[in-house]
Amino acid sequence: MSGFSSALEYQSIPHHVFEQVRRSLSGLLTDDEYYLSEQDLDNGQLPVEADIAKFSLFSVGQINGLLIAQPGEVNHYLVCLCTDPVAIDRFLSLPWLVQGLSGSSQDTIGQLQQRLNRSVAEPLSETYTFESQYLINLMNQLVLDVSDLAQRSPDLSLSSVTILQRIVTRLQQSEPLASLIQLTLNEVCEWLCLDRLFVYQVANSPPKPEQSLLQNKEGNVSSCITYEARGHPSTESVLYRSDAHCVSDASCAERYAQMSQAAGYIAIENIEKHYQNHPCLLKQLKHVNVASQLVVPIWLGDRLWGLLIAHQCTSESERASQKLRHWQPWEGQFLVKVAEHIAIAIRQNDLQQQLQYQKLMLEAQVEDRTQNLNDTLMAAEAAIKTKSEFLATMSHELRTPLTYIIGMSATLLRWSFGELSPRQRDYLNTIHSSGEQLLDIINDILEVAKIEAGRTVLEINNFSLSNLARSSLESFRQQAQSKEVDLRINLRLSESEDNFCADPRRIRQILANLLSNAVKFTDANGRVSLRVWRDPQNVMFQVEDTGIGIPEAQQAVLFETFKQLEAARQRQYPGAGLGLALTKQLVELHNGSIQVVSTPGKGSMFTVRIPLQHPDVPSHSYQSVEPITGRIILLEDDESSASLICDLLTAANYQVIWVIEGSRIVHQVEILQPVAIILNHHLVSGNSQYIVDDLKHYVATSGIKVISLMQAEDMAAEGELSMDGFDDYLVKPIHPPTLLSKIQALPG
Repeated sequence: MSGFSSALEYQSIPHHVFEQVRRSLSGLLTDDEYYLSEQDLDNGQLPVEADIAKFSLFSVGQINGLLIAQPGEVNHYLVCLCTDPVAIDRFLSLPWLVQGLSGSSQDTIGQLQQRLNRSVAEPLSETYTFESQYLINLMNQLVLDVSDLAQRSPDLSLSSVTILQRIVTRLQQSEPLASLIQLTLNEVCEWLCLDRLFVYQVANSPPKPEQSLLQNKEGNVSSCITYEARGHPSTESVLYRSDAHCVSDASCAERYAQMSQAAGYIAIENIEKHYQNHPCLLKQLKHVNVASQLVVPIWLGDRLWGLLIAHQCTSESERASQKLRHWQPWEGQFLVKVAEHIAIAIRQNDLQQQLQYQKLMLEAQVEDRTQNLNDTLMAAEAAIKTKSEFLATMSHELRTPLTYIIGMSATLLRWSFGELSPRQRDYLNTIHSSGEQLLDIINDILEVAKIEAGRTVLEINNFSLSNLARSSLESFRQQAQSKEVDLRINLRLSESEDNFCADPRRIRQILANLLSNAVKFTDANGRVSLRVWRDPQNVMFQVEDTGIGIPEAQQAVLFETFKQLEAARQRQYPGAGLGLALTKQLVELHNGSIQVVSTPGKGSMFTVRIPLQHPDVPSHSYQSVEPITGRIILLEDDESSASLICDLLTAANYQVIWVIEGSRIVHQVEILQPVAIILNHHLVSGNSQYIVDDLKHYVATSGIKVISLMQAEDMAAEGELSMDGFDDYLVKPIHPPTLLSKIQALPG
């Protein structure tokens, strides 16, 4: 290659001029013309033996030309233009070119060689004869002339649109902003054949002039070059350099804002003339060999974010010979579009960061509020637990003295040391009935507190639905007759459907609450009906009355605790407002449901659905602070002592069976299954220990407790009276607090 190129005459021209000439030549080609360059090689690169930097071979009409570039000075090529057909044919025959071209380019070589042969046989006329040096100079001038290049390269604008579309597509990607801007600068720098293209970022962005730019005079802004692309590695880098001490003057920033309202950019062909009044900036530009520059502001709304600056660099000798770059209008407009889309990408990145920050702040707020809600919930649960424990404790403490009142008033009504006057008996009846009423309320409060505290466990057993329904209804027969209310029952149960599995005591309590309300709120000559029916998995209880009814507006609060539907001053019916609330909680313990249909003046109908329970499912045990209630057998022949014990224990919610004769006590215990036995030593004579042992043997797994009932003189002879087999003892005459404390202290 050295022998071929040595015969040619070369001239030094800037890189961008050479590339502009090549693009101009390629833009002029049509289907009948041919163009070949190093890009047509298989790998797009010239081998070492080629000894050139770039080449372009073209054939337009009768003109055949070979444009060759060799490495020259900084940012320059040594370029020659050969139009000799023989020399061009020799170039096409070089081994590295023939072997390196792709298949389609091989056909192009053949067609070019045919044209060259015709050119040798038919020499060009004088019209097409010109010297190589003159042609190079002519093309250099064409590249630097704005209007001529625009007229001769109409396809160039189309290429800029394609490049711009690719840049826009890239900037819309979700990659890091710094990477997107850097790739964009690299592509634009290469395509425009720039020596340097960079972004000068202004830290404290001044506003546009119409927004009082001159107010930004507080001091120097911390500005620097944040992104840079270079056309050649030999071009000096200016990355991270700052001109803050030169550009902090407000008039400089104002000039960028004013020119953005006109062309949108500043094209500076000669920096020495343009910046002759800014020696500081001129010195810095000349230090990095800048001859020409094009400046485009990057605006974010009304704030100047930075500058997109293109540099063309030359040596001192070239600047002296006025070899400067004439910026084309399309180049300025192209960089304006690039700056606009960079600004869009920056705004999108800022918005994304703001959204991410807001997301993090929102997550933190949600976390804080969630924690606050959890703290509030825990505090509320603790308050509910404290309230429930308080109610349970207070109910227990209130129930004990009430038990004395009920039990001893009942004893006085049955037996007294003297004859009671009618007024005294009436007073005792009032005391007894009021005590029972108050005890019922306390029991309901205790039950509600236990359910809310989660300490209520269902006792699942099989039972007869018909028996439970009939006994529940019959317990209100006397109260209904006193009010002249008709009680009816409708059992739609087959024999196979009568047996059901649930908590019979709770079911009885549900029916008692509903029937009690129905009788209470039904006037004379009214009717209360209880209906029971089943499906395979549920039992339905329905209590219907012809009473006063419930307004629709009050039905929503019907099942709230301590809710009375009557105003306090107009209340006609007694009650604490716990019955229906407790009923709903008991129903929900069974995973059931309760519904009400009511019409004021016509009556109400409550329907309860209880699902079939499964006794094989283990329940959660808990330690109850309440006394064990259940059945107690009393073996005592003294009426006064028996009456007092029966009244006190009955008032304490125990079921007491009074037995006078003890010979069949074992058989009775077998049938009744009590939780405890109060046993008079003397009624079993000398066989008391045998009976106790027999009882213990029979109910060893039931946990039955046996309490000995003895006289005071028996205690004096304690040595003669064996206490083996007894869990505790009571001394007559009975002291009520001692009786209740010992019964309640029995372990379950």
